[in-house]
Amino acid sequence: MLGRVSPYCILYLIKLSAQSYHTDSLTISFYSDAPLEKISAENRTGCYSWIDFQTDSVFVKVKIRGFSFPNKLMEEHFNEDYLESEKYPYAYFQGKLVSSFPFQQVGTYAVSAEGTMEIHGVKKRQVLAGIFEVLPTGKLLLQGKFIVRLEDYKIRIPRLLWNKIAEEVEVSFRGIYRPERSGKK
Repeated sequence: MLGRVSPYCILYLIKLSAQSYHTDSLTISFYSDAPLEKISAENRTGCYSWIDFQTDSVFVKVKIRGFSFPNKLMEEHFNEDYLESEKYPYAYFQGKLVSSFPFQQVGTYAVSAEGTMEIHGVKKRQVLAGIFEVLPTGKLLLQGKFIVRLEDYKIRIPRLLWNKIAEEVEVSFRGIYRPERSGKK
């Protein structure tokens, strides 16, 4: 018989085993600043991510049709003409944290991950940088931005529209991660 176990001991063991975190919420948005048109879109429901701090692995999956635009015609062109979301329904990032940080210690930490980004069926090495804030609740808040060059992912813009769609798009992300207790991702 083990006898009485301290609640602090149980909490410590749970914290040790909780090295995998997954998103409670993740928002991906982008902004295109072309000479004649500013385009923005946001995806709040089609995004998922997990981080395993034991292996420093990072995974992100974004449903392309999950992006909402202020203009339905823009959304239609985005899905049908540019990102071809029927053929390429998701974008992915899979990589590793460049360096570890004390993910169980309240504070704010600059982080980066290096890995493979896949958009429009094209894979490319990418380094993503952001800020992790370890909250007193044990959850993690991650925020950051990066640039996507459309030609890097073979996203073709017709010559007639060069002044309406920027060659580079700024992508922002904001996610809240919580510890995964069961070990599932």
